Amino acid sequence: MGISRATLREAIKLLAAKGILTIKRGSGTFVSPLEDQAADVFGVTYLKDKVKLINSWFEFRLILEPSCIRLAIQNGTPQELQEIIDSAKRMEALNILEKDVQKEAIIKEDQLFHIAIATATHNDIIQLIMPSLAAAVKDSIITATQIGTDVKSIDNALTYHGKIAEFIEMRDADGAAMAMHYHLAKGIRDLNTP
Repeated sequence: MGISRATLREAIKLLAAKGILTIKRGSGTFVSPLEDQAADVFGVTYLKDKVKLINSWFEFRLILEPSCIRLAIQNGTPQELQEIIDSAKRMEALNILEKDVQKEAIIKEDQLFHIAIATATHNDIIQLIMPSLAAAVKDSIITATQIGTDVKSIDNALTYHGKIAEFIEMRDADGAAMAMHYHLAKGIRDLNTP
């Protein structure tokens, strides 16, 4: 078929999550009966899996990112720290845009904010996981939109990016780490209380 095994596995997982395919261990992968497919017309099964994935990413980020902000304050250049602060200010300025334009711009700026923090750590391992983390940030806002918690998600980013930036300006690593912790913990609460 001219595709990689990884691509095929992802496609099968997606179709199984949507109820189109059924995976039977030891037997194979089969097309689901029509009545099973019709039961999940809106992809709720897939969405539940997506929410679980986003929760897992938030938990991982809760372990990683407060420490990253400490490392960024310790290792970042003045220009790199200023870029994080500027990103928070750009995010705040997006609050006045129309909602549709705002959401896309905030997704992009949210990713830039977290990538700027990772860059300022000057840690090679953290740099390697950044593409996955940037995708997780984007995915969390898209999923929040699908389940109706996107306004909370955007408000969270607008509020806490600014607070994190304030602590960075003061070079207060403990305060910045605490603000990052609250930012991510609120993200988990918001995602799970539509």
